[in-house]
Amino acid sequence: MPLENQPSREGYPASAGESGSGQNNISRKTALIVEGGAMRGAWAAGVLDYLQEHSRRQYDLVYAASSGACSAAYLVAGQWEPLLALWRKFPGNVIQKSNFLRLKPIIDLTYLVDNVMRKRVPLSVEMLQKSPSRFFIVLTDCYTGDPVYFHVCDDRVFAALRATASMPLATNGFDYVDGHPFADGGVSDPIPLQRAIQDGATDITVVLTHNPDFRLKPTPRWKGWLAYPKFPRVAQVWTAQQNVHYNAALDLIKHPPVGIRIHVFRPRGAMPVGHFTIEQESIAATLVLGHAEALEQMELFETPVDDSAPV
Repeated sequence: MPLENQPSREGYPASAGESGSGQNNISRKTALIVEGGAMRGAWAAGVLDYLQEHSRRQYDLVYAASSGACSAAYLVAGQWEPLLALWRKFPGNVIQKSNFLRLKPIIDLTYLVDNVMRKRVPLSVEMLQKSPSRFFIVLTDCYTGDPVYFHVCDDRVFAALRATASMPLATNGFDYVDGHPFADGGVSDPIPLQRAIQDGATDITVVLTHNPDFRLKPTPRWKGWLAYPKFPRVAQVWTAQQNVHYNAALDLIKHPPVGIRIHVFRPRGAMPVGHFTIEQESIAATLVLGHAEALEQMELFETPVDDSAPV
């Protein structure tokens, strides 16, 4: 396998003219970022459904982690109905809360990815390859704790989705891509806004799964060692750095660099679901809520901005 097709610490390099660092952009570049959050991701899926309905489904760059990556993959592939089916029909089989008493993973990623996403509501690798969007799944390198931005270009997308959805404590915590262990991308870069700007994005849509008052608190150290006994660097990043990176991204959203436009969709109040909700009625209501709140919040994004501002 060619070296350039393998994930690395820095992920795939941007093609010529894509990196916005130190360069004058000839034209503006769009990006979409989708946060994870297990079953809270149903709200984000509702927002994505709204975006595709209103012809806001093509972005130059797409970044996502955890459950956000599963939804974003269908959006990039142009598969709207399978995206909704993923959330409406299968969560109850993906989460097995009783496994906690058996010391087994609560979230069955083999069922989610290899059964549902490959067979039941198949994600089309061909459509992903044809998409004009460059889609990056955020992973965490288990040996270094660094974020990896895995460029989706072949059927290794399924291995990458298993890895990024490896929620700490609720799964085995990691999975392999090309024989290398990777953890949930939300551990090392939960909102990859700085990466999008570095890659040249100027108009960025961010879909969050927490309300405007939310700030991420540090994870207790003992949880880190419990979740990642084989990978102490990931444990350290999760407990000591994840909240710092998350809150820094929130600050960047409030105070973006000159010439950068950031549009944020986020839930305004309590959701009908938590991280491990399995009731189909609650998940369906969350999808509807995400769609409805996206409609309301879109009205805030219509103020014209001077594109001639320096980037």
